[in-house]
Amino acid sequence: MGAEMSDKRGAGERVDPGDDRDPRRLSEENIALRLAWEMRRRGWSQDRMAQELTNAGCPTHQSAISKIVNSKPDGSRRAISVDEAIAMAQVFGIPLEELPLPSEGAEGRDLHDLSRTVTQEGRDAREQYARFILAWARLRHRLSQQENQAAYKEFLSTRRVAADRTSEAIETWLAADSWRDAAVTYDVLERTLQTMGNGRDLTPPTQDRRWRHSIVADLLRLRDLFGRTIPGSQVRAVPELVQDSAEVLVRAGMLDAAILIIDSYERGEAHSTDDVVAEIDTRLQQIIDRKPQDRLDYLESLAARIGLRWKGGETKQEQEELAAQLGATSEDYVDAKKVGGIYRDTRLR
Repeated sequence: MGAEMSDKRGAGERVDPGDDRDPRRLSEENIALRLAWEMRRRGWSQDRMAQELTNAGCPTHQSAISKIVNSKPDGSRRAISVDEAIAMAQVFGIPLEELPLPSEGAEGRDLHDLSRTVTQEGRDAREQYARFILAWARLRHRLSQQENQAAYKEFLSTRRVAADRTSEAIETWLAADSWRDAAVTYDVLERTLQTMGNGRDLTPPTQDRRWRHSIVADLLRLRDLFGRTIPGSQVRAVPELVQDSAEVLVRAGMLDAAILIIDSYERGEAHSTDDVVAEIDTRLQQIIDRKPQDRLDYLESLAARIGLRWKGGETKQEQEELAAQLGATSEDYVDAKKVGGIYRDTRLR
């Protein structure tokens, strides 16, 4: 493309306007089809398309759009300038080199973009849903105390809310069935996202689910959070730490055990985390004690044993010595650390 789409044939070679081998003709034909396709999928008129290009820094009239998308009787179309092509790519949000590709590629790209959007939106929804469950858990915890119910009713009465409506609201928040349904919904969302690949190539994982994500990794991360990070942090910093770990708390089923601590810090009061760490250790020990059914069961058990001993980075010799103490090969030891999310930087991720 120069002032128009460039012709890559030799300067002295004549080009038949009806020759489909003409690179310029093919490129401009594809761009015209892409332009028409993008307008259809967005529901844009020619006036709207012209305005979008103008807003992108390429002043364009509706008639120019019409001459591009509607070919003449001989099949030729209005030439497309470099500035117009750049503006189109910018408006459509695609690389410039993708603009002249056949329209079939545009449909494939659109489906791919939609699939990535679905995956990303799903992951965002999972994060928001986990925080929703966390807030609901705090509400249930607080409303389980009669004095808090009384305070809630008194507050709402000042807002002219009838007492029976307040009681109905409290029953709704505390309803065990609703709480279970919310937790099940999160689990379904979690499993759905796990079958959708990484959001880029969207290749469904073929390995066992636990290889991709193990409950041991969640428990060890929470053990680090409640056993070291929270006790070593200022009270005001803890709520944000907890919010960042909302997904792990929900996924690991640790809300019931941790909600008293979480609520205390949310209200600006420190609270001992020993009981939560003890509960996590109990669950890790249960994983260690169960009889492995396959290699992944074994690696989870080994990861739990490593996690309970983990103090930070280790040399290769220390790794080999600890593997021997645990009766594991070096290969299994390394794989177990991957399953458990245990790294050399002295922190569990």
